Amino acid sequence: MSALADPLNVPALLHEMEASGDWDVQEALFLTFNADVAFLERGVLGLCQSMGARVTVIADAGMWRPDPLAMKGAGTQYLVGLAAHSGAFHPKLTLLVGDDRVLALIGSGNLTMGGWQHNSELWNVLRAEDGQAPQALSDLAEWLELLPASVRLASDHAAALNRVAAKLRGTLERFTPIDDGAQLVTNLDRSFLSQLPGGPVDELTLYAPFIDEHARAVRALVEHFPTPKLTLVVQPGLTVVEPQALASVLRGQTGLTVVADTSHRYRHAKLVEWRRGPYRQVLTGSANLSAAAMLNTVSSGGNVELGILTNVDEPLWPEPGLDPNHRVQLESITDIPALRIGTIAPETTGLAVPQLLSAVLAGNELRIELAYPVPFAVEVEYTNNPLNDSWNRLGTIVAGHSTASFPADQLGDSALLRLDWAGGDETILARGPAVPASVPERLRTRPAAGRAAGGPRIKSRDDLLGVDLRYLDAFASQLTKIHEDVTALKTPSTRSSGTSTASGAERNAEFEEEPAAWLWELEQTAQHLHGPVFSGFALGLPTPVQSTGWENFDSSETGDLDADAAIYGDDQIAPPTDNPEPVEPLMHAADPDRIKKARRDRVRAFATMPGRLSTVSYLGLARLALCFYCAGDWKEHDPEPIRLVTSFLSKALDQAHTSGMGDEAKALAAVALTCVRRRVDNTATSPATHEAKRLHDRCRDLDLGAVPLPLVTEYTQCLSAPGGRPLETADVYDELHTFSEHPLLDAAMLAAEGHGYDAEVLGPYSLQISVRSRDPLQGALKILAASKVPLGVVSQSQTTGKSAIALWSDPDLYCIEIDDRDRWVHYRSTHALNVILAAIQSSDGRRFRVDHGPFNQAIPEAKLLAERFGIQMPRKAGVPPGVCPDCFMMLTPAGICATCEA
Repeated sequence: MSALADPLNVPALLHEMEASGDWDVQEALFLTFNADVAFLERGVLGLCQSMGARVTVIADAGMWRPDPLAMKGAGTQYLVGLAAHSGAFHPKLTLLVGDDRVLALIGSGNLTMGGWQHNSELWNVLRAEDGQAPQALSDLAEWLELLPASVRLASDHAAALNRVAAKLRGTLERFTPIDDGAQLVTNLDRSFLSQLPGGPVDELTLYAPFIDEHARAVRALVEHFPTPKLTLVVQPGLTVVEPQALASVLRGQTGLTVVADTSHRYRHAKLVEWRRGPYRQVLTGSANLSAAAMLNTVSSGGNVELGILTNVDEPLWPEPGLDPNHRVQLESITDIPALRIGTIAPETTGLAVPQLLSAVLAGNELRIELAYPVPFAVEVEYTNNPLNDSWNRLGTIVAGHSTASFPADQLGDSALLRLDWAGGDETILARGPAVPASVPERLRTRPAAGRAAGGPRIKSRDDLLGVDLRYLDAFASQLTKIHEDVTALKTPSTRSSGTSTASGAERNAEFEEEPAAWLWELEQTAQHLHGPVFSGFALGLPTPVQSTGWENFDSSETGDLDADAAIYGDDQIAPPTDNPEPVEPLMHAADPDRIKKARRDRVRAFATMPGRLSTVSYLGLARLALCFYCAGDWKEHDPEPIRLVTSFLSKALDQAHTSGMGDEAKALAAVALTCVRRRVDNTATSPATHEAKRLHDRCRDLDLGAVPLPLVTEYTQCLSAPGGRPLETADVYDELHTFSEHPLLDAAMLAAEGHGYDAEVLGPYSLQISVRSRDPLQGALKILAASKVPLGVVSQSQTTGKSAIALWSDPDLYCIEIDDRDRWVHYRSTHALNVILAAIQSSDGRRFRVDHGPFNQAIPEAKLLAERFGIQMPRKAGVPPGVCPDCFMMLTPAGICATCEA
């Protein structure tokens, strides 16, 4: 059955399907104008594979400009197909096909973060279930069958499209087709406009982010639907439009209202809506208000478009929830700011330049297909590791050819290819975008559906953190399975039908060097086994909201002009949304002791698992241990949870850079550091402070001041600060400021805070404290006891006004009490500072004391050390004539202090 055009939370829908555990999907197909492979691989691929789907993505070849570092699984985990056409390959389709179910989403959103999460989009949902299927699904199968003959696809991409179409056709044969009013609209051989019911209408509403230069489509629609009431919606500064041309077309139009949508969210939806009496219909989908989309066919050079014509009860404009203050009626069309199509660089797109469509690894041969025969010789380059940006020459495609083959001995399974050719002046080298090499035998294998379901399905964060321990047991079995999969990965390559290009020993040696391809496989295995809920928990992804409306899942990303208009101008970013309120922290103190002990036992067991886990696994374990630590599953001051968190975090940090999860690891480390620093008593030495120091030392070299705010915000969810209130993002940034601004004084500042002293940094090796006790020297010595580096402390009593200075530089301790008559004492020991301090506390300090004569005589070495620490020795007023104001010794007849001069 069909759901009417509506805003849709696509990620939440896929999460819900995967979490249900009863979707066995054989094929997942994504047709898109622009593809963000990083978004696909991080947010979509794992969900599809967990449901058992082979994944195929087909995008416009002219828009294909991926980040090579983002394509970790392309060609081995999923197929990337590129469609070349004189117009734009512009459909937006998500299709999931199994033996007994079909889900198709047809709408306006590209396969990007903007298209699926941040833009305002419209989607139609077509489902085959309960024995019935809408007729539009059968029409979709026919369209997919015809598509390979209508655009230029490489042979392997056309074969994949045919396979999906055949599977869809075969599944639909088990269902009874019904006409639910939804009509598929395509333009392979008929224009969109010719398929719309014509004649006068009572009102007409038009919106699209792109209106062609001469407003030809708007003119045609207004003539097709004569109306006394026309509403045209625009987004000033975002809608691509020529106001003068539009004004000319609509001059004399009765009942014209021009509405400016001034909201910051990019309105990427396409809408043609009309009403006759009580009946209302809409055309939605991929087609903009352009001649190439609305008026032309694919065979005549128009775009490839896909739309749905449906009946609706309520108007789709304005959308529910849009602030009325963001609907501003304009006096004139010319009030709309002009936004023109940017010039497309001829060396990077279009059919006038060489265009690599496909590279297939078959045995020891690489087969290349281009969009069309090249008019000049073109070089082919490859890289097995884009991290070092090292590209090597593979061979030449001679003029007049569109296919070529090369020996593949030097190519790994994760190789990327690109074309090089001379520019127009024969001196400038032009390069095409990177295209992944496909490995057919790996792409033919379906992932095992529901592998994450080895035990209860983890459907929410509450499952992991609740009292049902079966979820932790299921997670343990997943970790064991990861070890098995990792062992299976460390085998010689099997892509060659003959002998491998490398021996087993050589391949294992490569694995020990952590090649990008193997790390990707390890992470994919982990995310696939854990399932999206635990993986999201580990990676700091907010829990999907089960909603039919739009939700912002990642506040670090904001709305963008994701490339329907990216070819027309620079992407535009809307202001970030407000940070979410913290949720109630997790509290386990009242849970039965047996449950708390069971949680501790399981976390201990995770820490002793042999071999190496994935970064996702280590991040998840660190966050799990941190949640249990803050919730009260260990007794106060127990060092074990800090040791476990540090262990898991250290392993995640060690692997984070090469697995592309550095931001996640740094953010979680920052949150863990905050939790530990605020719980450990830094005023005394204990096993807990020792473990806290290990965590401090592990994080000291990290650029924690640059951790991403949204990740910190998410990782603080469920955690409590001491006292039980929710831990907040501001708490983490306050701690980071202290930790990173004066790293050498970090422990001393924590000790001062713990003792309730007001502290101020004087320099990199010195600070000043204010104490309430009558003895300021004792306060200074307490701070020295917590420091692990040379330190000077100036202490002042709020009660008596007396001051003292304590200076420590191994093996010397100087204590200076500043009063009417100063007292200077020097202690020295090859033992630790705490040994000297313990002796002083027990009145046995004299055994470490160094004699310098009278105690009121300044010690020159102490003055030099204080100067090195940046401490100014206090000078007293009212010093008698002939007395040194620094050390109070008698001056020579020449007015010189022999002690200070020495």
